[in-house]
Amino acid sequence: MQQNRWWNRSSPSNRYLFAALMAVEFLMSFTFLGYIHIEPISITIAYLPILIAGCFLGVGSSTAMGVFFGLASLYKASSHYVMPTDKLFSPFLSGYPLGSLLLSVGSRALFGFLVGVLFRLAIKSRHPRVWAGVVALFAPKLHSLLVYSAMGLLFPALGYNFMNAFRVDASDLLLSLSCLGAIQGLWSLGQREAVRNFGAYLDQAGSVAHKKGNIRRSWILFLFFILCAAVASTFYFAQRMAYMLGVHGLTLSSEVKHDLLHLQIQSLFATLSLNFLLAICLLMVYKYLSYREYLGQLDPLTGVMGRKMFQHFCEKHLTGKAAPSQGWFLFVDLDYFKSINDTLGHPAGDMVLKRVAQNLEAIFSGHGGIGRMGGDEFAVLITCPMSQAGLRQKLDQFLEETGAILAAPERVSCSIGACRFSYPQDMQNLYTETDRLLYAAKRMGRACYVMGALEDSELNLIGG
Repeated sequence: MQQNRWWNRSSPSNRYLFAALMAVEFLMSFTFLGYIHIEPISITIAYLPILIAGCFLGVGSSTAMGVFFGLASLYKASSHYVMPTDKLFSPFLSGYPLGSLLLSVGSRALFGFLVGVLFRLAIKSRHPRVWAGVVALFAPKLHSLLVYSAMGLLFPALGYNFMNAFRVDASDLLLSLSCLGAIQGLWSLGQREAVRNFGAYLDQAGSVAHKKGNIRRSWILFLFFILCAAVASTFYFAQRMAYMLGVHGLTLSSEVKHDLLHLQIQSLFATLSLNFLLAICLLMVYKYLSYREYLGQLDPLTGVMGRKMFQHFCEKHLTGKAAPSQGWFLFVDLDYFKSINDTLGHPAGDMVLKRVAQNLEAIFSGHGGIGRMGGDEFAVLITCPMSQAGLRQKLDQFLEETGAILAAPERVSCSIGACRFSYPQDMQNLYTETDRLLYAAKRMGRACYVMGALEDSELNLIGG
C-alpha cells in the first residue's frame, strides 16, 4: 500500500525514469555489462541503477531497485556452471535457502535503502552535489561491506567477513570513479534546460486526455506481443539446441539441460529488458512530441484552446454523446474592445484578454472546454448537464469579475449568447443559433447575456 501511495505521488517523468532504470538493471544483471569476473568471485557494477534511483528518485525507488538486483543475482547464481562462491547466492545450490535469500536479495535491498537515505541527506545539505558525489564515491565499498558481512554471518565456514570489504586495489578505485562519474554526469545533464523542459513536458502530457485510452491499449498489446514472441523463441531454441547436440552424438545430462535452459531464459530476460527500455524511450519521445503539438494548438496569448483545437474538441463531444444528454454552448464577445486598445494601448488590451480567459477557465474549466475563436471573441462548450439557474449564476459571476479587471472609471464588459442543446448535435447549427443569441445580447445594450434553446425560437433575456 505504501508503495502504491509513492507511485501515485511521483511525477510521470519519474515513473518513466524508474521504469527505464529497472530495464537497465535487468539488462546489466543478465549480460556482461554488469559483471567483471575475477577469481574466485564476480565483481558487479550492476548496482549503478540503484545509485541513480537513490539520488534522483528517492529511498523507495532505490530500495525497489535493490530488490530487482538481488532477484537477478539469485537467478544467475542458480546454474551449475557459475563459480563456487557465487553459488552462495542461490537458494537452490547453497544448501541454506534462507541464508542465500538474505544474502542475494536482503543485502541488496538494504544497500538500496541506505544509499537512498544517504543521498536524501546529501541533497538536503548545503552543498548537495558535493555530498552526493561523496556518497557515490563510497557506495561500492558500502555494497561490498554489506555483502561480505552477510556472507560471514550466514556462511561463516567459508572464512569471509566484513574485513574483506576494506581491501583496496585498482579495481576498487575504478569502480568508485565510475559511480562518481555516473552521478555527476547525470547531475549535470539534469541541470540542462533542454532536459528540464523535456521532463516538464512529460509531466504535463498526462493532463492531455485525447487518445489516452488508445495509447494505453496499444502499449499493452505491444508489450504482450513482445513477451509472447520472446518466451516462445526462448523455449524453442533451448529445445532445438538440445536436439541438435543429440543428433551429433552428444548426450546431455539433466544438469546440462538445466543450465542450457537457464542460459536461454537469462538471454530472454536480457532481450525483454532491452525491448522494454526501447519501448520506454519511444513512449517518452511520443509523449513529448504529442505535448509539443498540443501546445502549438493553444492560443499563445491566453493559453486556452485555439480555434482549430476548440472546433476539434466540439466535434468530438457533440457527436460522442447520445440523447437525452444536454449541454450549453456560449459565445463571449468583449464590448468595445477596440476602444480599450486605442485608449490604453495594446499591452493593456492583451492583459484584458488574458484576464477574461482566466475568468472563463476558473468558472467553466471543470464543466467543459474554453477556446479563443479569434480577436476578442471566446467560446465555451459545457459538456455536462447544467440547469438554467446554475448557468445564470456562473454568468453573473463572470460578468462581475470581468467588470473589475480595469480600475474605475474604465470597465470591461461582455456580451454573451448561451444556447442549450441536446446530444448529438450538428456543430454548424449550434454555432449559427448561438451567434444569433450573441447579437441579440448586443442589441439589448451589451454587458448582458441572452439564453435560449436550439429546439425553440424563444429567447430569454437574463443579466445586467
